[in-house]
Amino acid sequence: RILDKQLIVVNFLVDDLRFYLEIDRFSRLADSEGAAAPLNMQSEKYSSFLKKKLEVISKVFLNSDIPPKLRVSFEVYS
Repeated sequence: RILDKQLIVVNFLVDDLRFYLEIDRFSRLADSEGAAAPLNMQSEKYSSFLKKKLEVISKVFLNSDIPPKLRVSFEVYS
């Protein structure tokens, strides 16, 4: 389907939504860590958590073990 001059792969819509929501959550967490850093409230445990979350997002959506490797319509987010 084409929507607003962009090709939409219907099979990826659910993955696209999940990806968007996870990236939004990750972005908020990373922003909160950045805001807390000057207040010396940053912990190594929290940084480790964010790195693991980034790895999971990458493995599930951007470099999947299940073909195709890219599980989202990435051009929508670039």
